[in-house]
Amino acid sequence: MEKVEGQNRSGENSEPIVIVDATSASQGSDDQMQEYLKILSEETLQLSELLWQEEKLAKEFCSLLKHVLRQLHLSFNLPANILPHREKIQHIILSEEAHLILINDKNEVTSKALEDYPPNVVSNMVSFIIPELSKSLTLYRKKISLRIELFDQVNRELRNLSNTYENQPQKPEGGPSPVDNGVKKALSTQQKDTNEK
Repeated sequence: MEKVEGQNRSGENSEPIVIVDATSASQGSDDQMQEYLKILSEETLQLSELLWQEEKLAKEFCSLLKHVLRQLHLSFNLPANILPHREKIQHIILSEEAHLILINDKNEVTSKALEDYPPNVVSNMVSFIIPELSKSLTLYRKKISLRIELFDQVNRELRNLSNTYENQPQKPEGGPSPVDNGVKKALSTQQKDTNEK
């Protein structure tokens, strides 16, 4: 900025007159505006990229979650205040098809796929869904462990039973088996007792 100083002739102690060049001030303001426009353009470009990426990742999350919920046959109850809504929602259920089932205070039911909600809503739900999924997986693992123990125990007993029959001596062909001999002996003892009476 240029400034011009001059003396006031009316008195020696008076302030100097400052003249500002308007063109110079305007130039500085234009440069600053160009800088802001440049920042605005860069931020808009980055914002557009981030919004696209967020949308893509939210859809991928919903797709993967749907697959897991179907595989494990899981559904969750979510807090009623998790969604921004006008109606009074009493219950929110995330079904195994990854649909949010909303039940309001009049027991009216609406359903909408999780992937149809905006990414910020899906993001809010992650903090509730992941802990519930972790608990369910722990229970599921415990059930499988119990089934494995049961199969292991039953299979062991069946092997023992099978080995018992395999290790018995073979009866000679045409001859009576030890069981047949035992039955005949018991019958003959009963007959003797009857005759003696």
